[in-house]
Amino acid sequence: MKPRIALVAMLLCAASLPVATATAADAAPVNFALHRPTTGSAICKPGEEAEKAVNGLLASKTHDKFCSLARPAWLRVDLQSERKLRGFTVKHAQAGDEPASMNTRAFALSVSRDGVNWRQVVQVDDNIEGVSVHRIAPVRARYVRLDVRQPAQDPADPATRIYELEAW
Repeated sequence: MKPRIALVAMLLCAASLPVATATAADAAPVNFALHRPTTGSAICKPGEEAEKAVNGLLASKTHDKFCSLARPAWLRVDLQSERKLRGFTVKHAQAGDEPASMNTRAFALSVSRDGVNWRQVVQVDDNIEGVSVHRIAPVRARYVRLDVRQPAQDPADPATRIYELEAW
């Protein structure tokens, strides 16, 4: 009889413990830009094309980033269907193990439903972070565009280096 009493007591104690419940806000956001078609400004060298900014990798300084010497530089992602976006994560040079001095300094993010009419939803003039997160009021869009005005901390550095552009 005693083992049964102990079991019942354990069950009653367990039933009184708080239960953690996952909510949609706790879940990691879905990156709608991952592996989607991209276009961008002229690249620094072969292997640093626009599609590298949506490949989900940070493994290589020379193979997993979008790099452009154009001023202004730009990157456009076709999400392939209209999505409700709540924010963006931009992984700059430091996220790919490059010096913090190479992090993108000034940029804007815009959205579009048709790829023609654009609405700017983020403007950053003084970024120093290796990974920048930008929450926005929810908006429906099929296309996302990153426009880089100052590619690095030093105005003389001409290279834009984007390891990932995530839209969620």
